[in-house]
Amino acid sequence: MASKKEYIHYLIALIIGIVIWFALPPTNGLTEIGVRVVAILIPVLYLWLTTNTHWTCFLALGLLVMTQAMTANEVWAGSMGHFVVITVIAYMVLNVCLKETGVINKIAIWFVTRKFVQGRPYAFMAMFFASNVIIGLFMDNLSLAVIYIGIAGALCEQIGVKKGDPFYTCIFTGVMWGNVILSIASPIAHALPNIIMGLAESQLGISISYGQWLAVGVPFAVLTYLAIMLVVLIWRPDTSAFKNFNVEEVRKNDPPLDARGKFAAFMFILVIIFVLAPSILKDVAPFFAYLNGIGVVIPALLAICVLAIVRMGGKPVLDVPGALRQVPLPAVIFAGTVSVFATPLSAENTGISVWLGNIFSFVEGMSPFAIVVILMIFAIIMTNFLSNTVTMVLFFNIGVVVLANGNTNMAVFTIIIALAASMASLTPSAAVPSPLFFGPGHVTMKNTLKWNLIWLPLTFVILVIFFPIFSRIMG
Repeated sequence: MASKKEYIHYLIALIIGIVIWFALPPTNGLTEIGVRVVAILIPVLYLWLTTNTHWTCFLALGLLVMTQAMTANEVWAGSMGHFVVITVIAYMVLNVCLKETGVINKIAIWFVTRKFVQGRPYAFMAMFFASNVIIGLFMDNLSLAVIYIGIAGALCEQIGVKKGDPFYTCIFTGVMWGNVILSIASPIAHALPNIIMGLAESQLGISISYGQWLAVGVPFAVLTYLAIMLVVLIWRPDTSAFKNFNVEEVRKNDPPLDARGKFAAFMFILVIIFVLAPSILKDVAPFFAYLNGIGVVIPALLAICVLAIVRMGGKPVLDVPGALRQVPLPAVIFAGTVSVFATPLSAENTGISVWLGNIFSFVEGMSPFAIVVILMIFAIIMTNFLSNTVTMVLFFNIGVVVLANGNTNMAVFTIIIALAASMASLTPSAAVPSPLFFGPGHVTMKNTLKWNLIWLPLTFVILVIFFPIFSRIMG
């Protein structure tokens, strides 16, 4: 049945491409090459939304070369050679090291075994969700989801709640919401921010540093964390089973971090320092200006080398071949493919940007703030049913066109529209980790719908407030 549905989608994509190729006229700014690009881009987007993002990426790259909008070497360099690819790989490898040495598990358990948590279920949830938010700022959200679903499952078993119980649902919903925030609040080890930062640089000539992104992302993560706790307090699930949770017992059963784990944690902290300090201190000394110029991936690559060289307990702290086998290659290829399409969308030889500008000319009378709010609303709606990455790229490109002639702070717009595209928690198709929560039945659309319909408007209000504030601060 699934195969039949997929073939139907393949046929629909083919028909869409043929219709666009022959029916879309090269007018209103659009060129012949632009028609070819649109004729492959729309069907590929459709396939990404309905089928998969692995072999369809190879199809997209091959067809992009065939349109002659870019040379073959330009396509390969702009996709697999894009900085986002090596960045995502490097930080995912470091995340594997932190996971396998027990660092992540240790931090999570530390949060929920503070003495004041004993007998206080809301304090327990506040600390558990806080650990999810803090760790997630430095870890890709797919790995984070796998780890925290395992930890949450073990804690729920000890408490004595099972799937379907309101307390169980509340815990897993909070973890899922935290995971949504972290897919975009931090560019460290997260593909989505790096993708859109690359788009902003190639299309707008804007260089957004990790420090600038975190200056918006961290306050956003803090406020959305508070929104999570507000919804939990409104929810007030039955927490009577929490009397079974013994802080001391959990702490005793958690093994201490060994030398390998401590060294891995130390190296990762050094990486974060060398990523953030140069962007803050680049004007203080030439050394920091140099570090800022070499980029954020170099510290991660050097850390990988050190972790591979240093041996403890008869083996390297980081098994690089083993870690690379755990890097999700389809996600890496998808990030590169999405990145390369920024070039033909903005290139003069396709005329696509001019064409989109003419199509969206109806917003000319609106204020830039109103336009951004409208784009955020549509992005939040779309991302909850379709891919958050595709949503982010689509609404970023629309914003580039319709806001081009105004005085909008495009760096802030880039971050805000990415944040809006990350608010994906309503359905199993909303984000990459969503099936890990919905598939096994940890949460269902039915038992989370009411709370999502409170949570999503709260996050939207935060975004609306953030845009003018950070436009002024970063202006």
